Parts: sequence; structure tokens; C-alpha cells
Amino acid sequence: MISMVTNGFQLLLNYIVSIIVCIVVALALKLPLVPEKPVRNSWTNSAIYPTPIFAMGILAIFFSFNIYWIYDGLALAVIIGILSALFVKYFFYYIFPNPAENDSIDGGDES
Repeated sequence: MISMVTNGFQLLLNYIVSIIVCIVVALALKLPLVPEKPVRNSWTNSAIYPTPIFAMGILAIFFSFNIYWIYDGLALAVIIGILSALFVKYFFYYIFPNPAENDSIDGGDES
């Protein structure tokens, strides 16, 4: 019973470390802390979104396959935090391009 609590605490610690590392690295890479205003119409990457989302998702994939590596996954959390910040800074727009800038509401041709 004790190992289940420690394992759950270790997982939570790994997620928190991954989030903190990816935000710090994203800020070091000069990503803005929050997207530009208005936030709901902004497609700007930031340190808050989507960087930690990628870090948590990739870390969850590794943990679901029972890949913890060393220090009960703590080293893996740090590496994934760094790689997710690098991915969002340099490769995000190649895989997920911005939507087309169209001022028309219905999306039709205005000719």
C-alpha cells in the first residue's frame, strides 16, 4: 500500500517537474509567457500554452508504456520538458500550420 502512494506521488512530481522545465526553457527560448490579445483568436505559441500540454502528453505516453528510465522517471520528465519547449519553438508550425486568414464569416468567395 505504501508503494502505491509513493508511486502516485512520484508520478505527480514527474508531471510538475516536466511542466516547470518546459516553461523555463520556453521562456529562455524567448517564447512569450501568454499569447497575444485577444487570446481566443490568437494562434501565437507561448510558454503557458501549448508547451506544457505537449510535455504532459508525451510524458503520459511514456508512462503508459511503463518507460520510466532512471530516477523513477524524473530524468525522463526533464528531458521531455526540454524537448517539448524546443518542439514548440522550432517545429510546431511545420506540423500544425496556422489556419487561413479569412475575414469572411461564411468562408465563401467574395468575388
